[in-house]
Amino acid sequence: MSVCPQCGAHWPEEEGCQARFDQCMALEFETPAAFGAVHHLSVACYMLQHNLYARPVWLEARRMLAQFVQGEITPAEYRKRQRGKFDQSRRAWRVTRGEKLAAFGMIVWSRTIADVCLTDAEQYCEDVRLWAESVLADSASLSE
Repeated sequence: MSVCPQCGAHWPEEEGCQARFDQCMALEFETPAAFGAVHHLSVACYMLQHNLYARPVWLEARRMLAQFVQGEITPAEYRKRQRGKFDQSRRAWRVTRGEKLAAFGMIVWSRTIADVCLTDAEQYCEDVRLWAESVLADSASLSE
């Protein structure tokens, strides 16, 4: 077994978080009406939990995830509102490059991508929603 240094997921040697994420993305793109219904949550959870965003984007992505989970906004509404802010041709900052969230190592993740079922779309969506809720709860102290 191996342990992911970012999220703490336990994997057999031949698996890992990136491989599982790739499987999730394949399912979501192959069947967008079923597995893809939670794409906006799965990507944010994975990126947040692996500290892949630059610090300011990490904080914004967490706020965005909270809005999605609380039903305050849909992905389409969010994209529309933030279009100018995130347009690559108009911004000088990078989504993944730059200073990372320094306090990231203090987070203990209660659920990870390893907890997401890949065999049933309904269960997959429920697991991703639970994962999103846990990411928010686990990182609540860093949401400033």
